[in-house]
Amino acid sequence: MQKYIIILTMVFSTIVAHPVYSYSEETLENKYLPMFEAIEQKAVNELNYLIDEAYIEYERKREKDELTLPILFSYIEKGKQLEEEIDVAFQTILAQMKQEITEKGLPQSLAAPYEKQYLKSKRKNKLHILKNITLEGHSISFER
Repeated sequence: MQKYIIILTMVFSTIVAHPVYSYSEETLENKYLPMFEAIEQKAVNELNYLIDEAYIEYERKREKDELTLPILFSYIEKGKQLEEEIDVAFQTILAQMKQEITEKGLPQSLAAPYEKQYLKSKRKNKLHILKNITLEGHSISFER
């Protein structure tokens, strides 16, 4: 179930500048970091909206003593769609960055911290969501 629940917050750390590449690395960071941060902000905003929407629907169903488990499946699907959209946006910018790195003759390892941080953030935030959702028989418990 963990692989279906998403939360995307991409927090990208800065690349430690090496003296030989410092100007070019700084240029890359100044160019691409705002793009990655914009994707992060979009992901956070859309995910928070999705979580709020799910919680409101869950509370309505729970108050009426209706089954809440089906809600989980609909929001898992919405979460997967959001994750795919954000993955495509991230990979597009990462590919542009890697192309520029290649064109400038810089080491490809300069892109690795961005990719590593993106994957780390996805894993961390998926676990966070799972801690807030628990199954209770044929229903779910959802804490906001």
